Amino acid sequence: MKMVTDNGHSLVVSTDETAVRDGFFIWGNVIEIVKRSLPLSRRSDLSSYRFIIGPRAWVRTNLIDLARWSSWEYVLQGGTLEIDSFGPLQVLWLHLIIDQAGGEIIFGPKHSEAGLILIDITFGSLDRTASFSLVFRGNETLTASYDSDTCITLVGLLAGCGLEQDCAAWAVVRCDGDPYGLSHPENGQQGGEGTDTSPLFLKRYRTQTPQNGIVIHLPTRTQQTGRPD
Repeated sequence: MKMVTDNGHSLVVSTDETAVRDGFFIWGNVIEIVKRSLPLSRRSDLSSYRFIIGPRAWVRTNLIDLARWSSWEYVLQGGTLEIDSFGPLQVLWLHLIIDQAGGEIIFGPKHSEAGLILIDITFGSLDRTASFSLVFRGNETLTASYDSDTCITLVGLLAGCGLEQDCAAWAVVRCDGDPYGLSHPENGQQGGEGTDTSPLFLKRYRTQTPQNGIVIHLPTRTQQTGRPD
């Protein structure tokens, strides 16, 4: 089923996935359309499903609304996913694929009743010129870490553990490898007494305008390798 609104917003619902593009979408409204559009037999079990945020789509949700659908597979294809922190007692895990045209994830400011979310990112067939950004609003500082022993990068709350200024974060993004190029000598940490250098690399980000957020861009393939291909 394809629905095009008066504003030209596109929402396509099928048995296994829903895709949105070209417009602003409130999560609760999207879910209602998905449930109405699917056969009754499929509506009864939506634990496995795929949601695609396509070009020029902006999807806004919060942890409370997202909790029931956290088992879905999410794909960012040139759109924006904005998540509000409201979600008392909510601790969510989300799998997100960054594909083709990239996109943006925006984490809103931390509420007094904020939950916690871990987003596990996989980079799919991302175009080498595509941009992908993480935006943490309400943060003055933020820390990203890369552990060369486990080959895991963390950006957000857990990476800033123990750093008080990072406590405005309520989300952490995890990905395999070092796509942000953190493993430079200037980010290296001293090892303990009698040991070599630590396998941990830390990079601090800072902004003078926390209301606008800290924006972390994924380097393009050329920036990562020094080669255009």
